[in-house]
Amino acid sequence: MGWVTSPASEGIIPEYVRRNLTAVHEAADMRHPEEWYPNARGLRRKVIMHVGPTNSGKTHNALRALAAARIGVYAGPLRLLAHEIYYRLNKGQIVPSGADPDEPPESRVRECNLITGEEQKIVSADAKLVSCTVEMLNLTTRWDVAVVDEIQMITDSDRGGAWCSAVLGLCVKELHLCGEASVVPLIQEMLKDTGDEIIINRYDRLSPLTVAPRSLCGDLSQIGPGDCIVTFSRARIFALKKEIEDRSGMRCAVAYGRLPPEVRTEQAALFNDPKSGYDVLVASDAVGMGLNLKIKRIIFETVHKWDGHMDIPLSTSQIKQIAGRAGRYGLHGDDSLGGVVTTLQERDLDIVRGALAIKVIPPLKRAILPVTLQTHSTLEESVVAPAKFKDIYEIKEYVSSLQPHYALQDLSHLLASAEFVDKYCAGLSLAERLLIMNAPVALKDPLCQDAMVRFVRMYRHQRTVDVLRGIHGMGLTEALDSVQAVQDLHDLQALQGQSQSQPMSSPQTLGLLESLHKILVSYLWFSFRAPLSFNQREVAGEMKGKTERAIDWCLQGLQDPRLAEWRGELRRVKGAAGGASGEDKRVLETPPTRQSLQLQAVV
Repeated sequence: MGWVTSPASEGIIPEYVRRNLTAVHEAADMRHPEEWYPNARGLRRKVIMHVGPTNSGKTHNALRALAAARIGVYAGPLRLLAHEIYYRLNKGQIVPSGADPDEPPESRVRECNLITGEEQKIVSADAKLVSCTVEMLNLTTRWDVAVVDEIQMITDSDRGGAWCSAVLGLCVKELHLCGEASVVPLIQEMLKDTGDEIIINRYDRLSPLTVAPRSLCGDLSQIGPGDCIVTFSRARIFALKKEIEDRSGMRCAVAYGRLPPEVRTEQAALFNDPKSGYDVLVASDAVGMGLNLKIKRIIFETVHKWDGHMDIPLSTSQIKQIAGRAGRYGLHGDDSLGGVVTTLQERDLDIVRGALAIKVIPPLKRAILPVTLQTHSTLEESVVAPAKFKDIYEIKEYVSSLQPHYALQDLSHLLASAEFVDKYCAGLSLAERLLIMNAPVALKDPLCQDAMVRFVRMYRHQRTVDVLRGIHGMGLTEALDSVQAVQDLHDLQALQGQSQSQPMSSPQTLGLLESLHKILVSYLWFSFRAPLSFNQREVAGEMKGKTERAIDWCLQGLQDPRLAEWRGELRRVKGAAGGASGEDKRVLETPPTRQSLQLQAVV
């Protein structure tokens, strides 16, 4: 839009139009995002990069610097990672820089608080260390040391803005950035604008990783203890789990993106424990980050992934990240043996072999700029006519001026949220609309969207949001109650010395529980940002815990005989000519309640 401000446009464009377009042009000027953070620009920061492949120990020295800091913060991409660092610091499991590694852990204990989008664990109000997710970083506190993990996610089209804010905006003396080497040139370009000192430390893998000479040729019977087979759809995870268990007699733990972090941790513990009976892991690419797993061999079931529109091949970086989980240093008795990687199908093996042979991954080129209240409000004010959220983002995409090493968040990732805000959030302030826009709500899940609509309506009309009213009548609490009924029956039978009922497994019930968990996580996220309105944090937190236990119960993969009997009766009724009356069907289609199952057990 440079032509708007050019003197040549005078007399051609009406003055009021020129004035309005000039205002839009200036509001969309984002060539110097480093200037959005004046507090950080007032410091002379030292930036230390730790880069290398998976299992290279690249985060180790950064965490040692954090453990030695007077005041510091760790920021990671997942609550799992934030929780792990929180736990290790509070237990003295990280040796501070300059400390004697032979000293007992008790002497190294550092009080550390945990802050994530939906959870806060405050060990002490005086704690000088914080472990958090990247989005929860405090950019106003002056830190001595900050560690930002998985820095390559700065180019992620959905979440990259949080890493960009961290690099540009952290007020810190010593900033440690840990991740893949492919991000180094991009960070160097960004730091030219900030004037910060940069030091680059490169690391090699600590244990060998080899590609098997052959695939499994489609034969799942070749899977053995310590194997992890990776696929990319929830349906395939459960299909593979069943087929492997049927063929081998070994039990499979699972890990996938929709699974709550707490349940993923529990499943990982089962797989890591040689006495648990869970010898195999079936996982999505969730296996590639945030879990320490004793995987001996990674098996790619496929090297393609659905992106919402079509199957696309995994990137070299993705293949390396997933494959690198095999043979992790320090988790096996003999690290010299390393890890092995193969594929289920022979046609995919050369693709994996080729990706792992690439020593230098093409550099990442553009950091994703964050959406800030200031930049958004300036642009919204410059538009004369009242504009929808969706329109503002489209204007920003087409009009913004950017440096070559920056990009805006992909508009396709924002459209659903922007349209939701435009449809349901009329009358709310810009800050409130941006809050809802940035909330972790799975709008593609109809149940999550329905619950969010109810939350917003309660917020607009009553200013208080009742979590139970928000999910009433959606079948979610009923699904939770049906699983808890079997859990309670199991416990009651154990107390009475009876043969215990087995865990229930139903993909439909599991799906409902996963949706319920996502809704509760969203409510908790709001409760930390608008606590007066979302004031049922304890209720939501308690139900979230119950939901996680119910999901874990379902994943054990068996059914309670009484529920199986009930479902069989339901199928017989539905298949009968003429069928049952409406009332009979309603009764039969309702799972037995906790009370009814307890009564049967007592009788």
